[in-house]
Amino acid sequence: MKTIIKKPHIFFFSLIPLFIIIAIIKQDGVIDITINNTFFAVKKSYWCNFSAGFVGLIGLNYFMLNWARKETVQILSLFHIIFQVAALIPFLFCIFFLNTKTVFSSNLLSDSLDFYAILSVSYILFVISICLHVLNFILTFLKKSI
Repeated sequence: MKTIIKKPHIFFFSLIPLFIIIAIIKQDGVIDITINNTFFAVKKSYWCNFSAGFVGLIGLNYFMLNWARKETVQILSLFHIIFQVAALIPFLFCIFFLNTKTVFSSNLLSDSLDFYAILSVSYILFVISICLHVLNFILTFLKKSI
């Protein structure tokens, strides 16, 4: 765990293959989102490819800090990773179970769970983790070098 906190780029680079594999598996699924009476149909593979690119950019950001020998604020890195994982779990749950045509999902999951509320919580956790990442990045450059 200390390695992940000291070198968070390893964690984020390891998420890239996960999202790419999920994008390959879930090519045909679509998530329907309604915002102010406007309907958006976004393919699940698009969300996964976007997520792979985004965690790749975060990993690249942390790698550049490591390459410049700037030590990140470890508590902010820890909270960033915790919030990122907390946002990732409901996101992956919705990717796998939202709008699926199986009997299991349509009877049990769709009736008892609000997938859009789960996606909203995931989005809020994601935004908090990005704010922590930006704060960590700025504070790292304001600190003195190692």
